[in-house]
Amino acid sequence: MKKMIFAVLVFALAAGFLSCSEKPAANNTGETQVSSQDVDAQPTEEKADEFADRQNIDDGLGAFDFGGEAFTVIYEIAQMVEPYFAEEQIGSPINDAVYRRNLDIEERFNIKFKIFDTAYDRIVATISKSVMAGSGDYDFGLAHTYVGLSGAISKGHLYDWNKTPAVDMDKPWWNASVKERLSIRGRVFVASSDYVYQRPGVIYFNKAMIKNLALENPYELVRGGDWTWDKLSEMAARASADLNGDGVFDKNDQYGYAHWVAWQTVAVIHSNGLFLTENDEDGYPRFTPFLTEKMKTVFEKYHDLIYVGNKTFNIPGSEEVYYIGSTTPLFGSGQVLFLHSNTELLKPFAGLELEFGMLPLPKYDKLQKDYRCMGDTQMMVIPSDAKNIDMSGVISEALSVYSYKYVVPAVYSVMYANRYLRDEESYEMFNLIRKGIVYEFAWTFGEGNSMAYAFPTVINQKSTDIVSFCEKNAPNAEKALAKLIDSVSALD
Repeated sequence: MKKMIFAVLVFALAAGFLSCSEKPAANNTGETQVSSQDVDAQPTEEKADEFADRQNIDDGLGAFDFGGEAFTVIYEIAQMVEPYFAEEQIGSPINDAVYRRNLDIEERFNIKFKIFDTAYDRIVATISKSVMAGSGDYDFGLAHTYVGLSGAISKGHLYDWNKTPAVDMDKPWWNASVKERLSIRGRVFVASSDYVYQRPGVIYFNKAMIKNLALENPYELVRGGDWTWDKLSEMAARASADLNGDGVFDKNDQYGYAHWVAWQTVAVIHSNGLFLTENDEDGYPRFTPFLTEKMKTVFEKYHDLIYVGNKTFNIPGSEEVYYIGSTTPLFGSGQVLFLHSNTELLKPFAGLELEFGMLPLPKYDKLQKDYRCMGDTQMMVIPSDAKNIDMSGVISEALSVYSYKYVVPAVYSVMYANRYLRDEESYEMFNLIRKGIVYEFAWTFGEGNSMAYAFPTVINQKSTDIVSFCEKNAPNAEKALAKLIDSVSALD
């Protein structure tokens, strides 16, 4: 009965949001030349029950009573925009879904959540301190995507998810790429499920500019498998214009593509169907993909997109703040066709007058099957000194499945489909993007080493010479990763 009431609550909130949300006015300056291209379809109320079948899923957890035990979670509250814990219901769909999820778990398993808030770069170190002291202070953690993970794993401070009771990583609420890509000698020390908020890389596009320049419908390109980096570059070249005719491309002109070449750029590798490493015959990761002809082509094409023909506004690092805030100067003023960023912009974009759509990062070519993006948000961890591993496993699984059933609908069906995104196609794209999230061994366990950032580093040097960069930096990075793997083998 409680689950039924909760399901009704979530979808009642969804219906309420649909009926009272306001859609910002369009900023369609200029004459529309391609009225037949439908890039303005509106979301329908049917999206509110897209997730309804999830309510009846049996989580298989059964009955547990942990006697009122405190379940201590360590993470940084401010690291993500949306809440992992909520003190009360406030009428916000996500907040209230989180509140009910946690309350239902507390009541079902007779536990009490206890939060320990610390800086993102201190989370794993704090866990290690507890393990070394044998104090069992924490039952579960949300760690930074890579800070401290390799060191804690090598010292045996994190528990193997494969051995964690009640956790079934083959269930749909777990990201399968973690087990596939981040296993170390058959062990899985980090995890990601629907409990973790994602912020995948995306391409925002200006709808009016698509129409005014008579460009192809981007949604149809994605559906047909034709949304490639070549196609983006081709369309970007069509959009570039010296608006004031002074012969100098600056903030007063129009661009086909805008991006801050930094950490978000790493995912360009994965969008092209590649990874930073591949394992050798002994199971050690090597950075050999950087030496392939395909990778060289990726570097060359992206270099040309950024630097050749005035197609791109390369956002200076000092101005990144403007592109994750509400002002978004060039894109917001209609001077950029494609803005490459991530979904963290959706919330500030809610008040943007410009009509925009959202797309996955492009593929390498039409033959590539999937649209991919590297996952780079928090990782779920269990300290090896967790005071009750049964409780850690049961509650981790419960947080994941309850998020799958209740919080995900609130986040994606209510907030994104009917407030942050402007059309049904963007919502379709968003679900496609989520399904394409993959994880990278050299990123998660590389501690931010030079090879993890090889792509943006070389591109920022206005170079495509990845071979020389690898010759200089890969050996030490490979040794560090090999040392991690050997340390795991020695844990037995």
